[in-house]
Amino acid sequence: MKPITITGIIALLLTASVGCKKSGSSSSSSSSDSTGKGSTGALLTEEILVATNSANVTIDSTVTTYSYDGNNNLTGLQQNSVVSDSGASFTTNLTYSMTYSGNLISGLTGSVAETVIFDNKTYASTTQVSTTFQSANGKIIGYVQKTSTSGTSIIPTTSETANDSALLTYNTNGNVATCTVYQLNPLVPGYLLNSQESFTYSGSNLTQSINVVYDAGIAVDTFTTVYTYDTKLSAAPLYLVPGVAVLSINDLTQSSVTETGTNPGSVITNYTTTYNAANQPATSTVTVTTTPSNSGSIAKETITYTYQ
Repeated sequence: MKPITITGIIALLLTASVGCKKSGSSSSSSSSDSTGKGSTGALLTEEILVATNSANVTIDSTVTTYSYDGNNNLTGLQQNSVVSDSGASFTTNLTYSMTYSGNLISGLTGSVAETVIFDNKTYASTTQVSTTFQSANGKIIGYVQKTSTSGTSIIPTTSETANDSALLTYNTNGNVATCTVYQLNPLVPGYLLNSQESFTYSGSNLTQSINVVYDAGIAVDTFTTVYTYDTKLSAAPLYLVPGVAVLSINDLTQSSVTETGTNPGSVITNYTTTYNAANQPATSTVTVTTTPSNSGSIAKETITYTYQ
């Protein structure tokens, strides 16, 4: 399970606010799979990520844990992270609980607590999250997320804290083809188009995603991500939303993100992974190349995987 790495703290938060990805990993068997099984059938229970900048200073430390029911459906997700940059400290504690109807996710509840210390001031907020999912023909076709935030936050709205909804479509092989997100704007009545993402596959792997981001109904940014893999097996599904995975059987070796629009640039992330006796990822050393360069952005990550 390898997260997409975005340069810069605010850039990371803003990028996380668009698209359909709620929780990450790097792959699974099919788009209708609701389990946390990787290609080997094992369950990923913990991922620890530590990121440093070009001066080898730790700027991100994240621990993510996963729990499952007797059918191997992902029923709990907890993530604790501390991010530092340019004198600011961001602490986030996220907790999700999921319920299912058969093998399809039907609901998600949880909370996101964020504390930011910046310029000798402390900003703290807690967001309660409630998401309902719609299904048809054995597939998740959409969701509606409602949130309520208390406290004071300086962080822009993210996918975890926004009031939004999404529509999913599938290709003829049953894999997710598009994900369109609409978001409530407090200044404008009703939902506005927030992003449109499309997915391309080759054989057993997702090879490209194109995410167009909108502001007030106008396209302002396009993120094109190209994925490459080795012949090893992945750690766990990549969830667009919990319970809805994209098709990627093999383990990710590189992701290349190109942004055009408001902030043109690119982020190339390379993974060097060691594998355990079951042929599953055990550790990954990650190098990140950002253009234009930024000395404060992520340059290297180490990731450790633990299985049930």
